[in-house]
Amino acid sequence: MKILMLTRLYFPHIGGVEKHVEEVSKELIKLGHEITILTLQHDSKLPTIEQGNGIKIIRLPYSENKFQIWKHFYAQRSLIKEVDIIHIHDVFFWFFPFRLRYPFKPVYITCHGYEGNNPPAIGSIIQRKISEILFNGSICVGAFMKKWYYAKPDFVIYGATEKIKAVNSKSKDAIYLGRLSKDAGIMIYLNALKILKNKKVDLSLDIYGDGPQLKQAKAFVKKHQLKVKFHGFIKNAAKYIPSYKYAFVSRYLGILEAMIAKKYIFAVYNNQIKKDYLTCHPQIDNIFIAKDSSILTKQILTVIKNSKLSKDKLLKSYQWAKAQTWAKIAQQYLKLWKI
Repeated sequence: MKILMLTRLYFPHIGGVEKHVEEVSKELIKLGHEITILTLQHDSKLPTIEQGNGIKIIRLPYSENKFQIWKHFYAQRSLIKEVDIIHIHDVFFWFFPFRLRYPFKPVYITCHGYEGNNPPAIGSIIQRKISEILFNGSICVGAFMKKWYYAKPDFVIYGATEKIKAVNSKSKDAIYLGRLSKDAGIMIYLNALKILKNKKVDLSLDIYGDGPQLKQAKAFVKKHQLKVKFHGFIKNAAKYIPSYKYAFVSRYLGILEAMIAKKYIFAVYNNQIKKDYLTCHPQIDNIFIAKDSSILTKQILTVIKNSKLSKDKLLKSYQWAKAQTWAKIAQQYLKLWKI
């Protein structure tokens, strides 16, 4: 089958959606399918057409204007005729103008996340509902979308990962992976370290990531003299997880990567949608979830003082995580497409 994937950004741009599209595409190629990725040219140095790992990449001129995107997509409309299936990742509006012209083309969608710290805007909800009506089937990453977007997906998934090869066997305290932002809870984690220090528990933390709260986080660490190192954004930072006891992660991919490495996972939220995002996870009983630094501190102390009691969480989450492979996700896509 010839399959066209639509995604706003793609490799070499780094992100959860980008990795998802790439890994699923690789698995589909192994099964004999042909994959074309239509995306935006986020870097002017990148070629507009590229072939790599069996995947054909076509990059449209970068734009935030939907009319410009529709114009450039129209210039590539021959792709719609050539492929058997179109699968859209989040960018639902890209295909809206073409649906009437190609009413019988099988088109599917994957909803990967949510917008910002606040409840979704009515426009976002309407757009997703329209896509469910216009297209042939859908996948949601996380069951929380059923509540917040009134979604009725054919499948709910939580991502996939492969076993991580350790780059350093030396055991350290904690690792933070993700954006340094309010939504990711960086300041909740740092405040918990301050509370722990006041309780004579001087936990160290290595931070891999960047974001709008970097300056604030560095100032907080300096003020309270915390044992924190900022490593900045590093590609494939998950490879460092095996070197730590605890993982401070609040996104599905990071949670999976920590589970497969058998680490204690501490996830935080500061709004209702993020709470539902975390608490809908199939492994909620094996993740420490906190709404503030006080609760997070108590959870960390519980693990430190009684690690034997918590090791059962590591084993159960590991057993679940190792079954969440990209090959399994690819099979769910094929079921959705009725292939």
